[in-house]
Amino acid sequence: MDGVLITRLSSKDKKVFFVLSLSVVALVMLSLVQDLLRSCLRNIAFYFSESFMFSTFWWLFAPLLFAQYITVRLKENKHVYFQLIVFVLPIILHLFAFPFLVWVLSVLFYYHTFALRQTLQYTLSEHLFQLVIMYSVPVLACQYITKKSKPAAKIFISEMSTNANHFMENILVAEGARKHSVVVSEVLFFTASPPYISIHLDDKKYLHNCTLKSISPKLNPEHFVRVHKSTIVNIKMVASYSSRLNGDFDLKMINDVTLRVSRNFAADFKNMFAKSHHLTTK
Repeated sequence: MDGVLITRLSSKDKKVFFVLSLSVVALVMLSLVQDLLRSCLRNIAFYFSESFMFSTFWWLFAPLLFAQYITVRLKENKHVYFQLIVFVLPIILHLFAFPFLVWVLSVLFYYHTFALRQTLQYTLSEHLFQLVIMYSVPVLACQYITKKSKPAAKIFISEMSTNANHFMENILVAEGARKHSVVVSEVLFFTASPPYISIHLDDKKYLHNCTLKSISPKLNPEHFVRVHKSTIVNIKMVASYSSRLNGDFDLKMINDVTLRVSRNFAADFKNMFAKSHHLTTK
């Protein structure tokens, strides 16, 4: 069980627990200072050991708030009953755990034993509103953050899917003084011709003033794959490929042009080729 819990705790969870622990230490110190100040102002005796024992009320916030946080994070249940349980259960546990802890400590280390009922009544009269605030605010804050973040996530996903469908469909090329549009899906392959690229069609080749690096993100990755640092091919225009027995491959385009597939790009190329349902593989 401990192993399962540890594997689920991320670095963020550990930071949350660390912050909670530091906060509890600060609250304990403040409660001790408050008791000392009260004794000075009212001119009554201050007993550090008793004050420290009753500061256990603040100790319990660290484990219970962390358990509440983990429960909400691991089980994102929007049902009202679940949220009510996550809010009410820590309060009940705290109400009864504090008197029990005070009773155990007083039995073990003090000459006077504090009765469970007496400490419970004290907790209800002095600390109930603090328990309600401390255990309700995190749940309400989590709900607010979740409601704010999810619409943004949907918009982000929607924008990504929209942009994914807007790859380059045409390229404007020059042929002498005349310019015309080339349909990208008809391109067999692109090669680097620094500072330009060459656009290879079935029977023509054009120069274009860009680089492979700049044009690559604009090409549909379901149709075009890089096979060499200086070559991008249209996978639908590949007729076959064969191994060079050294990790590299030779591929033949539908116009019988042979290109080299570098071993660095071979895996991606073969995966795309297999998906394109070509008939010939050597």
